[in-house]
Amino acid sequence: MTQPITLADDPDLAHLIDLLDMLRGPEATSLWGEGDHSIEKKFAYRLRPILNGQGSAQDVDYLAVYVLKYLGKDNTHIPQEQITKWLRGVNGLPAAGHAWVEDATRTAWTLVTRYSLPHWRGYRSTPGQDWLTTP
Repeated sequence: MTQPITLADDPDLAHLIDLLDMLRGPEATSLWGEGDHSIEKKFAYRLRPILNGQGSAQDVDYLAVYVLKYLGKDNTHIPQEQITKWLRGVNGLPAAGHAWVEDATRTAWTLVTRYSLPHWRGYRSTPGQDWLTTP
């Protein structure tokens, strides 16, 4: 069994959690949705083990993918205007919403590549191996 990934272990993960804390929580159903298939449920399923110090690489990866899919730049689920509206303490400032989306997208992508890349690489154990074998 692998060691759990905690916020203290990964500053990018801690930063992503800080960014999510800037948004209203799951009580803001007009942001996160309601019901068993809501975006809130997807996030909560991965956030809880991470916040309890029991997060796995898969939890971090899925959380980051959810940020890209539901909150990232040009997503079709929660547009930047909604994110701007629900950011705490910025009073609907569009530049703050834009900056949040850019930062969240960049941080989530960093985490996805960190925790998914070994699986994407698959059988190729040497980074860039395809380039070494191409004539």
